[in-house]
Amino acid sequence: MSLVIPVFIPHLGCSHQCLFCNQRSITGEADNRHSAEEIAGTVREWLSRCRQNDRVQVAFYGGSFTCLPLREQERMLIAVRPFFESGEVHSIRLSTRPDCLDKQICLMLSRHGVKTVELGAQSLDDRVLKISRRGHDVRSILTAVEVLREGGMEIGIQLMVGLPGETTATFLRGIARVRNLRPGFVRLYPVVVVKGSGLELLYNRGEFRPLSLNRAIALSALACSQLEEAGIPVIRMGLQPSESLRKSMVAGPHHPAFGELVRSRLHYREMRERLFRLAAGESLEITVSHRDMSQIVGRRRQNIKRLEQLGFGGRFTITVDKTLQRGSIRYVVSK
Repeated sequence: MSLVIPVFIPHLGCSHQCLFCNQRSITGEADNRHSAEEIAGTVREWLSRCRQNDRVQVAFYGGSFTCLPLREQERMLIAVRPFFESGEVHSIRLSTRPDCLDKQICLMLSRHGVKTVELGAQSLDDRVLKISRRGHDVRSILTAVEVLREGGMEIGIQLMVGLPGETTATFLRGIARVRNLRPGFVRLYPVVVVKGSGLELLYNRGEFRPLSLNRAIALSALACSQLEEAGIPVIRMGLQPSESLRKSMVAGPHHPAFGELVRSRLHYREMRERLFRLAAGESLEITVSHRDMSQIVGRRRQNIKRLEQLGFGGRFTITVDKTLQRGSIRYVVSK
């Protein structure tokens, strides 16, 4: 069993204010420079609660880590060193901007035990990046991926769905480019309007309209299927629910179970396609893990109702097999 220990450093290192961002509103915290003692205390607390773990990773979340002054980066990384020496921690994960990486920084990170770097790419379209005031272009993303790969790092890419200026075509072209980059994993975040962001001004003037929840689910499902077909896992979809986000959000497709809704949509599409392929007199037997049942049937049995509305009522059965692992689904056509 693996354990990821989160150390939140909201907005640290990121002096650039993107159009969609008010990091304090999202995290509920201002500049938070943890002391070495605080970082070590967080790690010790998690280790004391979770004893049996094969691999333990400390993750610095929420900031642009490598945009910090080098001394500040090393101060936080060194705070984890005693846990490496004791064998209790095996690696470090962090997130950063693509334009704050070079070979020297990558070497320094590797020296201090960093194994995973998540790049806040957000989009792979230059026009969308410019409109969103990201302060970097697609070339910066490609260069950062190359540097990290040469440095032996596991690479994650964070993408946003529904940015200003983005179309379905530009979004899907970006997904195709990510497939070609072959990162270790991807996170997908639908764009929401938060108080204090530049996007809020555009929204209030009627110059930006966020995606509907249904549209955000549909696009995320399409992206997820294309990425995972290429062997790239999507490890999260949707912002982490929090009281601060609830209070600061003005508009947009946020749902506390956004990722579950996307997975449920994917299951619906798979069942629908298999049912459409049935010959006359055939039916479909679907066997699932009990852990997947809620995603299969959908919220309020929506998937079942939609399939019945298409005329497939009585032509499929769904059975639970507790011996199946999560994500293992069997489809059997019977006559």
